[in-house]
Amino acid sequence: MTVVLSDAILGLSLTKFLLHLLNFAILFTVLWIVLYKPVRKFIRERQERIEKQQKDAQENLRSSEEARKEAEDRLRALDEELAEKRAAAEKETEAACDRLVADASARAETIVKTAEEKAKRNADEVVAGAKASVKDVAVTLAESILGEKVDEVDDSLIDAALKDWKNG
Repeated sequence: MTVVLSDAILGLSLTKFLLHLLNFAILFTVLWIVLYKPVRKFIRERQERIEKQQKDAQENLRSSEEARKEAEDRLRALDEELAEKRAAAEKETEAACDRLVADASARAETIVKTAEEKAKRNADEVVAGAKASVKDVAVTLAESILGEKVDEVDDSLIDAALKDWKNG
């Protein structure tokens, strides 16, 4: 039966079969140590490197998203600040315009008052000149009529007559 058994296994004897089996086990063990562990280590390191790159990419994405949000917030704050400054500038401009209008109105009032005062002085001067002329004419007329000079008492009467004439 040994003969039959040895012929049945690919024409090898039991010892040769066991030796081939032992060689296969040694080869498998050597290949396991030499190839499988380093390849497995290489694959694990590569997976770790890829996972690290993914984490870095996610972190970069998160940080860029935060930076974008910060930039948007700053931009929004700058827009609000610009709107506030624009409103303040408009208020200042409006206040300056109001001050200019008030100054112009005050100057116009001053000019009108000055003109009225000048006109009143001119009118007073004309009245005074006319009064003197009327006095002179009245005196000349009275002298010619009466033939004598009118004294200071008569001047006061003429002045009273002129006042009545002016008021009336």
